Order: sequence, then C-alpha cells, then structure tokens
Amino acid sequence: MIHPLLARFALVGGIILSLIGVFYTIGLFPQLGVASGRRMVDVIGLLALGILPLGLGLGAIWYGKSRLAQAKKTAKAQRDASLEQTIVQAIRSRPQGITAQDCAVLTPFSLSEVEAKLSDLHLDGRVEMEVTEQGHLVYKPNTLR
Repeated sequence: MIHPLLARFALVGGIILSLIGVFYTIGLFPQLGVASGRRMVDVIGLLALGILPLGLGLGAIWYGKSRLAQAKKTAKAQRDASLEQTIVQAIRSRPQGITAQDCAVLTPFSLSEVEAKLSDLHLDGRVEMEVTEQGHLVYKPNTLR
C-alpha cells in the first residue's frame, strides 16, 4: 500500500508535468515547420518536451487519485471495523442490554454513527433489539449466535 503523502506528491508532480507539457506544446505548435529544415527537430521536440510530459503528468494524476481513493476506502473500512468491534464489546459487557446513547458514551464515536452501526448489526442478526416499557431501544447480544 502506498502512503497517502506519496499519492499527493504524484498528484502535484503530475499537475506540474502536465502543465509543462501543455505550455510547451502550445508554444511550439504554431512554429512547427516554419523553417523547413527544422521540421524533424521541431516534431521530436514536440514529442519529447510536450506530448511525453503531458502523458506522464496525466498518468501520474490518475495514479495519485486512484491511490488516494484506495487509501480513503481502506481507512473507512478500518474505522467501520473498529466501530463494530467496540460496539460488540460494549454490548457483550452488558448482557442485560444497552441503549445507543450509553453505547456512544462508552465509545469514541458519535451517536449517529453508533445508531447506524447498531441498526446494521441488528439487521445482520448479530444483536437483538428490544423496546423497554419507557420506549427506549435496548440492544442485547444475540443468544442464537
């Protein structure tokens, strides 16, 4: 896995290379073939200093963006797994049941994140959900699993 900082460097380097290629191409293209004896030199210069940096720059931008997206996806998956593990531990520590608010207090995550994950865990059948006489939702470990 590539470090996100290197992916950002690839993005910045790609942008710089692309700009160099674009500006060189724009600057050389109108002069292409003006002097008949330099036509081949101009074409080689256009390819080497214009088109090649532009292509390499665009490739670096694509690479950097894809690696940053991959790093973001991995971080989200790790955070989601940590949230799930923390909630399951909190539920197992209180077999009589726990509310989403109590669970959020025991974890470093927000109430909305905890509620969403508890709902997912209930839909997956990993926890049971009951409504108390006061109307509170209480989550308990699933005894069937």
